[in-house]
Amino acid sequence: MVGGTGLVGGALLRAWRALGADVSATSRRGFGAGDFSALDMTDPDSIRRTLTERRPDVVAVPAADPYVDGCEREPEKTRRVNVLGTLNVARACRESGARMIFFSSDYVFDGAKGFYTEDDPPSPINEYGRQKAETERGVLSESSRNLVIRTSGVYGWQSEPKNFVLQVRARLSAGQEMRVAGDVRYNPTFCDDLAEITASLAASGEAGVFHVVGADRISRAEFAARAARAFGLDDRLIRPVSSAEFGSIAPRPKESSLRTDKVRAAVGAAPIGVDAGLGRMRAMAPG
Repeated sequence: MVGGTGLVGGALLRAWRALGADVSATSRRGFGAGDFSALDMTDPDSIRRTLTERRPDVVAVPAADPYVDGCEREPEKTRRVNVLGTLNVARACRESGARMIFFSSDYVFDGAKGFYTEDDPPSPINEYGRQKAETERGVLSESSRNLVIRTSGVYGWQSEPKNFVLQVRARLSAGQEMRVAGDVRYNPTFCDDLAEITASLAASGEAGVFHVVGADRISRAEFAARAARAFGLDDRLIRPVSSAEFGSIAPRPKESSLRTDKVRAAVGAAPIGVDAGLGRMRAMAPG
């Protein structure tokens, strides 16, 4: 796996190890007692060496520069990882005979209608979405065996409070009010559910594009309120506002909900909703 130290990477490691798979991971710098070897996605030779040494059947790539406003500010810099780096991995996988799993985003859509299917044409409105859409095309063109998973609003435990639920928890635990967009709807996705479904898709040899997101279409503000209640915090500190009030550099889709009919049919199970995901997260609390 390329990028094992992040939220999705950690969940994938747990999911595959629970199935008894022989799985290893890399990170950009490498760290730990032999747990993660260093791999620079922008260096094709480094990728080829790693794949030659490990000879994987499947290579998952959750690694990315996921900061939407950062992509808008520095498109060329972020493209080196999000597009060029990922496609370096895709080419090396083709050369070595490995299948690749690429994690994309609901931000490949403009949010004009919502309930998007895998057959809807991408129509990104920000640089992050454009990078994801371009990389999807490249990954699929490298091999018909490759798998593209579009997901949305992934949350769970991680060492730094980067994802939305941990941000809500930190702010409300400190007694601080939090302004949250009430006019943005999407499908928040619990990281371990995403990882378990990914493992099932990989095991069954699925290829092409799949939407793997939480079962609930919900506003960002309502999700924050449910997260607050799940962790016993005061949801009155959540203040719904218009997304326009944030003045973000990159525009965000207002309605990026995704349909999951295809993945439900493929794995024979439905992704879990917000309350179930938050309940699982609470039960996995560190310490």
